[in-house]
Amino acid sequence: MDAAREHFVRYVALEKWREIGDMRETLGFDWERAVQEAGTFLQRGRYASLWVQTWREHVLPQALDADPGKLFAAIEEAIAAALRAEEDERKIRGDRPLDEDSEYKTFLDTALEKLLRQTGAELGPN
Repeated sequence: MDAAREHFVRYVALEKWREIGDMRETLGFDWERAVQEAGTFLQRGRYASLWVQTWREHVLPQALDADPGKLFAAIEEAIAAALRAEEDERKIRGDRPLDEDSEYKTFLDTALEKLLRQTGAELGPN
């Protein structure tokens, strides 16, 4: 997995982690319920079922333990596995590659803009 995909995995994992935390804080869900509710991936479109299945296999078992470190590691593992499964399925179906996916492109564009702003600020005015 290249660096951009690794960072995309971390980005999606953190989004899911925040989603779980929000549900626990605002709705009073326990770990298990919040993890179950966060296991939807509507933005993945026709590949959502791959993501849900991977989430159930990797993340749900850790929700019972309620160890935040293990849970986050399971979330990252699940996201990485789901992303690989989606990429494989895209190849099999002859679909556009992940590089053309709107969520992935938005992530890359945002990261690149941030990097360019930081680099520009470090270089200072010409």
